[in-house]
Amino acid sequence: MIDEKIAILDLGTYKLKLLIISLDKNNYIQVHARYSVFSSGIKKGNVTDIEKLSSVIKHCVASIEKEMSIEIKDIYVGINSINFNFLTFGLTRNIGSYEIEEKKDLQNLIDLASGIFFQNYNDYKIIHFLNSGFFLDKKNYIENPVGLRSKTLDVNFSFLSLEKNIISNFDQVFKNAGLKVNRYFYSPLASSILSSDQQVLEKGFINIDFGYDKTFITFFENSKLIYSQSIPIGSFHINNDLMKSIDLDKNLSERIKYNFDNILIGKIDRSIKIELENKRISLDIIQKIIEARINEILEYIFKNISFCGALNTSARKIIITGGGADLKVFQKKIAEKLKTSVDFAKQSFPIKDTEFNVFSDYMACLGIAKLIFYPNKDEIKSFTQEKKGFFNKFYSLFLK
Repeated sequence: MIDEKIAILDLGTYKLKLLIISLDKNNYIQVHARYSVFSSGIKKGNVTDIEKLSSVIKHCVASIEKEMSIEIKDIYVGINSINFNFLTFGLTRNIGSYEIEEKKDLQNLIDLASGIFFQNYNDYKIIHFLNSGFFLDKKNYIENPVGLRSKTLDVNFSFLSLEKNIISNFDQVFKNAGLKVNRYFYSPLASSILSSDQQVLEKGFINIDFGYDKTFITFFENSKLIYSQSIPIGSFHINNDLMKSIDLDKNLSERIKYNFDNILIGKIDRSIKIELENKRISLDIIQKIIEARINEILEYIFKNISFCGALNTSARKIIITGGGADLKVFQKKIAEKLKTSVDFAKQSFPIKDTEFNVFSDYMACLGIAKLIFYPNKDEIKSFTQEKKGFFNKFYSLFLK
């Protein structure tokens, strides 16, 4: 795939972002073109109007095609629907102190796990199917069990899935736009994978993606995804609170939100100060409204971390991403609440010498690119095989 140009689209509720990228001879991802446009026909990560969303995607693609004099026929797509379902469970297999075999022992557990999933979630489509940890004899964590001896083998499996109807709606959008979707990705997972280097990933961390109308939290331990959840509150809700509670217009509420850190230390933009004085609105009430919403988001995050028992593991390191991450007060309050370090995502392999604004604005696209060129070794890949006149879906472990 060296030098092969591919198109990746991040379907955000606030903006659609398209990148044309390739992998160079030194195995670094190169950005050839980028384009972003305000979203339409999508809300909370779900299609609300097929025609509007198809139209804005067509516009996005046409702009890149004109810029690069290329034709885009197929595309990789990142989605972040609030309806994503995260499911994890463990299965065990008695080995009897023999060597563990990939086809016999691991494939048996994979078949059993996928069977359990489809038996209980028949209306869902798997977007990511992952191995979240191997354990020998119930307690010894290992990276790859093949060839090892044990009495029992336990595997934790994680599924990220969406209802088939939701996926069908996306399929129709891209069909209308004249595009073929090579694969859908869970955008928060892609952003998380990109936001940390290998050392941080191995030690474990939590990625908090503070988006427009939702916040995603994703947990990793021993390089494995162990939990992911969406919170139906994002940075837009701060604007909404200001507009509804003290009758500010959208433009002023947006400026106040992104200048809030300076407002807290007395560095108030003159135009904001004049407008608030004309409306006879005090800075105290502004501070109370914004902090109340941030505290609500933090409480949701804290409950999820406590639920996972991750306060002494993953929560030792927090990495924040998303547009809302620009609020320094958000970063400060997370650090105080969890008593841990909080950092912004930093560029790491395979991203090199990319403008920081491109890296931060297109994290989901770049994360998807990383997963395409450097597939997650824990991802259990699917393939379709024709059998007896109909199609069956099979899964196999991707260990190498």
